[in-house]
Amino acid sequence: MKVPHRPQVMSGNRPSMKPLRGMVAAAAALLLAGCGDAAAPTPPLAVPPPAAPTPDVVSRIDVSAAATTLTPSQSVPFSAVARTAAGATVAGVDLVWSSSAPTVATVNVSGLVVGVAAGTATIRATLGAVVGSLDVTVTSGAGVLSTVVVSAQDRTVQLGQTTQATVGGRDALGATVALGTRTVTWSTSNTAIASITAAGVVTGVGIGTVELRASVADGAVPRTASVPLTVNSIPGAPSTIDVFMPGLTFSPIEAIVRQGGTVRFIFPALVHNVIWDRRFAGAPTNIATTSNVTVTRTFPTVGVFAYTCTLHPGMDGTVVVSP
Repeated sequence: MKVPHRPQVMSGNRPSMKPLRGMVAAAAALLLAGCGDAAAPTPPLAVPPPAAPTPDVVSRIDVSAAATTLTPSQSVPFSAVARTAAGATVAGVDLVWSSSAPTVATVNVSGLVVGVAAGTATIRATLGAVVGSLDVTVTSGAGVLSTVVVSAQDRTVQLGQTTQATVGGRDALGATVALGTRTVTWSTSNTAIASITAAGVVTGVGIGTVELRASVADGAVPRTASVPLTVNSIPGAPSTIDVFMPGLTFSPIEAIVRQGGTVRFIFPALVHNVIWDRRFAGAPTNIATTSNVTVTRTFPTVGVFAYTCTLHPGMDGTVVVSP
């Protein structure tokens, strides 16, 4: 039998398989990546911030006052304290004040309550839904001190002159009310123009206008009032004046001189001295104990300058210096 002829393939001409295998491997890698078989890195877990401290919870508000009975126009400060359920004070809270009857009593943002007319009102301090309150009663005010009024015997005085200031009481209806034993404190708005004693005696010590003020003690809040006083210069004041010392007195007791003028102190045989009150700025130097001489002092400063002879009690005088 005849065997078919098979062509012989030379090994040196066989095609290589390596490029095909590289393409297959690359395709497989792309397929695996597309299907998500490769594991992705896991991001770190977020750490939440620490929780803020829980603020104290206001459970109640305590309202208090020095007085809860007022007359019309009288005022009294109310106060309020916010507390927890355990009674601890809660600071830094903003309370809202209100009055149930503003026609009877009003209250401002600081808790100051003012009586308006007879009746009863509830004063409240509020924080959200938490409310504290206190009732206030306003009386008719008849016969009860409501205001004070200051007056002066003279509203205008000359430099060195004195006048008397007085203070009186009024109730809410305008009727006079005695001050009784209430303490009265006097003051002036400018002590370089007018001085005033505890008894209300006013002395003009400078040129200008001041307020004479009285403060009358009346519970937690004093009653105050004032009246203006004008101090004028002295027309025709001389440039020189002599002060004599007959016996145990100065004559004149009040020497008036023009600003920049001089006062001649004429000492007799009996020894005297002249010692100035240093509470008044501009006073000249003292005159030591002496006799049988004339001593001159010049006064460049407007004002009232008191002096005394310390050798003889009650021997006093003043020099009034006018523009």
